[in-house]
Amino acid sequence: MNEIKKFVLYSCVCAIFFAVIIFTPLSGVIADTLANQLKSALSSEPENTDFGKTLLLLSGLSGLNISSEYFPSVIYTVSADDYYDSDDTDIASMPDISDSPPNTRLFHNESIMSIQELYEYYINHGTVRIEEAEANINEIPAGVFRITPRNFSGQNTVPPRLLINNETSYNIANANIGDFLNRPFPVEPFDINRQDEPIILIVHTHATESFVDAGTFYYYPPFTAERTTDTDRNVVLIGRALKETLREYNIPVIQSVRIHDEPSFRDSYRRALETIEEYIARYPSIRYVIDVHRDSIIAPNGEKFRPAVKINGADTAQIMIVTGTDNGGAYHPNWRDNLTFSVHLQQKMNNRYPMLARPINLRAARFNQHATRGSIILEVGSCGSAFDEALRAARLFGECLAELILANN
Repeated sequence: MNEIKKFVLYSCVCAIFFAVIIFTPLSGVIADTLANQLKSALSSEPENTDFGKTLLLLSGLSGLNISSEYFPSVIYTVSADDYYDSDDTDIASMPDISDSPPNTRLFHNESIMSIQELYEYYINHGTVRIEEAEANINEIPAGVFRITPRNFSGQNTVPPRLLINNETSYNIANANIGDFLNRPFPVEPFDINRQDEPIILIVHTHATESFVDAGTFYYYPPFTAERTTDTDRNVVLIGRALKETLREYNIPVIQSVRIHDEPSFRDSYRRALETIEEYIARYPSIRYVIDVHRDSIIAPNGEKFRPAVKINGADTAQIMIVTGTDNGGAYHPNWRDNLTFSVHLQQKMNNRYPMLARPINLRAARFNQHATRGSIILEVGSCGSAFDEALRAARLFGECLAELILANN
């Protein structure tokens, strides 16, 4: 008889327990606890977005209604960007976007516009005239591949928004990237009267990265990106234009013209760090390190894309700021200062020349940016961009950088 009572009591307790799990908010408490443990183990905070959704069914919670408000839907952002930053390779493994409609309406907030609507707005209302970059619509020879302009800014509102492409596990998304504008400007002021003490160092980790000649709308295979050791035809030339623009604003700047990616591409960052440390030892006044690169955007079908918009009537290469972190394990305790600088700089470009900037690219590697609190990689155009477009972009960027530095001096 006692065994029967024990069995009945045990059955009732189990029934009540499972009823509580299924029908009361206690399920949410348990589920949230497990979700928090998962987030802690991953050392990151999942983003609650509707794109690229990954639903993790937590084991041991059978009976939960997955549509319940208590179920912890753990969602991680999957990049929706239709470009691929190939800092370490020439051929980008990217989706085929050649047939994507150019004026697709994007839904982010209440003030959305199509690309064409944005162009029309800046033609009619902007202080700077922004238009679509010119594309070649003529037939091309057989056996060659097109070089096509495309707006990679990701903008669809007026005024432009701060945007980030986060490739780390840190919880930094478009929704909160603007918080970095509230942080103190991370770089200390300088004495503008001491022109013998440079505050900016321009370097080129991948100095051989090059561009195409103006008016080039197609190329012959193989699918490679342009490279040359001729410093009058690679990114050293772009860095020179940036240096000249900064000096017009009385900003003391110095440029290293060393080629770090020859003879070994693999050791280029190590050699570039040696150069950076050598310059900082010689000029302790250096506060900013701008590492000028050229991106590569090549679709699987062989088509190259040149990120570009027309600014005040001239095709201009778009610019992307790459900011490194310690997410890859390298020592870089002040990476948030670099990101703060990047966000202020992005905001300046958005205000001065809308759509000049692509989204900030936040990466796990540090890219030698631990050297100063004002270090960035500057990707100017792509392997399909022309020299004149890249030079124009460097000068416009230089204006924005100089004005930002002077405003915070």
